[in-house]
Amino acid sequence: MNALQANTPCYVLLDGKQRLAPKLIAPDSGPQCVAIYGFSDKQPYDLFIANSKLALTPYPLVKGYLKNQITESSDVIHLVVIDATGPQQSPLNAATVDCVLQAQQQNANQVSVSFRLTLDGDAKAYRVEKASPGLDETSRSVETQSTS
Repeated sequence: MNALQANTPCYVLLDGKQRLAPKLIAPDSGPQCVAIYGFSDKQPYDLFIANSKLALTPYPLVKGYLKNQITESSDVIHLVVIDATGPQQSPLNAATVDCVLQAQQQNANQVSVSFRLTLDGDAKAYRVEKASPGLDETSRSVETQSTS
């Protein structure tokens, strides 16, 4: 079984001082998810900026921020949406913050996609779904590290 791979994100977009994030629909059961948009290079974030009405600024996705997200709360899965083309794109691919951090620490060019976000037009927010059967191991890894 091959997991879907995406380029490792190393930038975020800031709206003022806040990292830009898609609005997510709360799950009926299971852990909550939060996400930020992450970009692997200038071309993807330029495309996103061109498709957004906000005045956005690129900023490095730093390891310290990723580490803080992992340790912040054990009952939340933190995600990085990878190379979205705009604020209304659907579906979106996402990796856990843990996977992105590991990829950055290992200087890996790619990261495994473990979640898919689908836009719900009525709610104007994204539903989060597991992207592959191997997701349970990824989720446990995030939760285990959060409580360590």
